Amino acid sequence: MSRRYQNRRETKGHGVLGFLATLIIILIAFAVVLFFFTGNDMKGLKGQVYSFFYPQKYTAEVQSSAREFNVDEALIYSVIRNESGFRPEVESHAGAIGLMQLMPATFDWLQEKLDGSVKYDTSQLTDPAINIRYGTYFLSILLERYGSDIRTVAAAYNAGTTTVDGWLADTAYSANGTTLTKIPYSETEHYAEKVEKTYEMYKKLYYGLK
Repeated sequence: MSRRYQNRRETKGHGVLGFLATLIIILIAFAVVLFFFTGNDMKGLKGQVYSFFYPQKYTAEVQSSAREFNVDEALIYSVIRNESGFRPEVESHAGAIGLMQLMPATFDWLQEKLDGSVKYDTSQLTDPAINIRYGTYFLSILLERYGSDIRTVAAAYNAGTTTVDGWLADTAYSANGTTLTKIPYSETEHYAEKVEKTYEMYKKLYYGLK
């Protein structure tokens, strides 16, 4: 076999392999688009895949606190997922602790408001049952104060009620004084959007939202 003929055969072979590789990539990309970006049905394999990224952990604690304070379970899971990624021992650089990332001062205030006194010290914020109970109680206070708009409630959870009250009083950020149309802090805006989207995903996966 001449060297020139052999080179032509090798080049042709590489071309076929390149075509097949490209075809496989296109088919995989099409499958991904079809799987993840079409329809709202979260049953079957699609739901199983999404539930891996949006898990339900500490279900007994979440369900108990949701019943006690009349807070949507999906919202509790959404806050936990975005605050701590379901890690009970995590502590932020600002000092927020546990699954729902409560600040020690907020924890003390919640205890006094709910129980009339401070029963637990800061170290107990790593206890999932305690953290979820008081974090959920905090959410119930925010829901009562700001209504059911998840974005506004999430903004208050992140930036504080004093800050959000100031935004609501400013027509640049709220058209009606009760819900936020714009959030001036980029960190809070990003957080509120994530909580809102995560909440919707939990509702679709586990609570039948279409």
